[in-house]
Amino acid sequence: MDLSSIIRKMGHSLVEIRVRALKSILCKLDLSLISVHDIVQEKMLFVYLLEWFNFPEVPMKEEALELLLTLSKHPSAAQMLRDVGAVDFLTQLSPNVEPSLRAVIDGTLDQLFHLPELLPSRVVVYSHGPRSTSSKGDSCFIPLCYIEHESVRCLKFSVFPWLTLTNTDRHILSSNENSLGSSNPNLVRTTCELLCDVIMQDFPAEIFLQRPGIVKSLLSLLRLGPGKEESGYIYLSALSCLRQLCVGLRRRLRFHQDPSFYSAKQDPVSQNSSFSYTQEVLGTQRSGASSPGSECSPRPSLVGRTSQRARGDGQDGDAASNSGSSHRSGGAVQAPRQMAHSPADVAHVELPDLGVEDVLELQLRQLTLAQFTVASMECAIPLLKTGLHAFHRVLELLCDAVLLLGDSVCELVWDDRSLAGMELKEKLQTCMELLGDILSYHHSCSVDIPNNSQVHHRIAYIGAAIFTIKLLQTILPPEKASDNLPENTATALFHLCLDTSLGSLLPSMQETAVAYLEQVNSDSHEIYRRVTRAALWMESTCIFLREAQAEGEKNWLELVELADQAIDGLPFHHHLPIIKECVHICSYLWKFEQPSPLLQTESQKLLLKLLAHPLLPVKTETYECTLNLVKDCLGIQNATRQEPGACAGVSFLLHHRVLYEISCQV
Repeated sequence: MDLSSIIRKMGHSLVEIRVRALKSILCKLDLSLISVHDIVQEKMLFVYLLEWFNFPEVPMKEEALELLLTLSKHPSAAQMLRDVGAVDFLTQLSPNVEPSLRAVIDGTLDQLFHLPELLPSRVVVYSHGPRSTSSKGDSCFIPLCYIEHESVRCLKFSVFPWLTLTNTDRHILSSNENSLGSSNPNLVRTTCELLCDVIMQDFPAEIFLQRPGIVKSLLSLLRLGPGKEESGYIYLSALSCLRQLCVGLRRRLRFHQDPSFYSAKQDPVSQNSSFSYTQEVLGTQRSGASSPGSECSPRPSLVGRTSQRARGDGQDGDAASNSGSSHRSGGAVQAPRQMAHSPADVAHVELPDLGVEDVLELQLRQLTLAQFTVASMECAIPLLKTGLHAFHRVLELLCDAVLLLGDSVCELVWDDRSLAGMELKEKLQTCMELLGDILSYHHSCSVDIPNNSQVHHRIAYIGAAIFTIKLLQTILPPEKASDNLPENTATALFHLCLDTSLGSLLPSMQETAVAYLEQVNSDSHEIYRRVTRAALWMESTCIFLREAQAEGEKNWLELVELADQAIDGLPFHHHLPIIKECVHICSYLWKFEQPSPLLQTESQKLLLKLLAHPLLPVKTETYECTLNLVKDCLGIQNATRQEPGACAGVSFLLHHRVLYEISCQV
């Protein structure tokens, strides 16, 4: 029922027309001629209901507010009310209405403040059997099948709405599935090219999850991996197909999540189903027209395509004019005989009857989006040990797959006790364990291998490390890592944290790895912290020596800080010449007539740290450098220099703290 005209009248300037329109909608709801589900997506209805109170004359206030309250109990309507600014509007309206109506407004606001559920308690999966093509147009329907998801809490998105197929389409899928299982590598490769370039462009992507035979064959090809013969490269074609499918699934997922395409009316036959073309094809058959449109086969329509189109599977009427297409299609689907029949006749005459689909059984065997994603990752990750070209192809597939994983699975998978949840958890842990092996393989390569091989291992290590961190960020919260991250993956993360070049290239990635390491292994994290500090001290020592020996103006405060870090690093680098530089800096900063108190204090801390250092060689070197400085400043040779400030070089030793520290060593 089209309600748009009635809804528009609710915004009319005449009060009588507005009242009649509102009464009409309320009456239809009361008599069950329409339901709330029919109007929750009518955005203008919510706008006009709110604007109802902006007119000079406002009748039926209670009825309008009651309708808003009823609609707000529906999640989609509540979201749309929030989008049009109902919260602010009703909040300002509440003080201006009668007390009895404020309770209705408060109830509506309460509904708008409710958070939507992550998953519905019950998901309805509807399906329909194939329609009869008889003149009566009778159709047989399979009853609705309810699948309970009350215990499965980890799925953001489970399965797509079911799509039916014609006998022709089922034959195409079956033929390509059989070709993928052929022992002829050329036929398998040609079939993969046909799938990637044609079939997956024609069929909605979810078809391959609802009838997963082709997907399982492609995954089997991945498990074969590379080989020495020509057939060993078939897995690359399977990689391309699976990546194309991932891209298509993301596109279809966005389509189903787009509110603009939402319809409360559940059409028995999807607009993407082949059966939406049945009557059109029959009309073409009866007319006997030989127009180019009649040479097209009924195929699943892509969104927005309402007319028939060429099938693109090598059986088009113009396939003979395109030798490349004919050659590719010949590997999977045999070309039809040239007959003066419409495509529908060809489908009924030449193709074998595959029988009526058992839709309920197919629905039980279909793959969820999460199952497909995890299975693809599990089969593709071992291929990260291959050559650099194949490595890039595998990494592209994994990156697309992890995006689908984030769209289909939430963090609750680690606490989900349902069968589906535990299966996903086990598969994800397997994937992480495989990634740990891959990182260890590329990280521990021998130094005796050629230089180009070392470069390959390094590039592969960085790529695998980035994907590992991306996967962990997508699905595993750091606080759950200690219970779910495999041991070899934790070890790989430890090595990743110690990789300074990777840390300088991708600091955010390394910070994420450190956060996971802290949760997984506190001992390794403590080692990482100590190593990081030691590396910082070594770097500071080099910078300190360079700056201290440089000519020109110096930033003394920064130099003192570098000296402090260099002293902390003495147990690691044992570079004693820095002690002499520190003693001379302390002497220099204390001999001015108006020295900086801050610099004096900080430099004195350096001297005291050296005088009381736990390492005997450091302490001995400090006293020797100090003694030599005193001799140089107070020696008899200064009598002929006529330098009044020569003796001021020992002023830093006359402070009571320094004298106390020296006396304690006597």
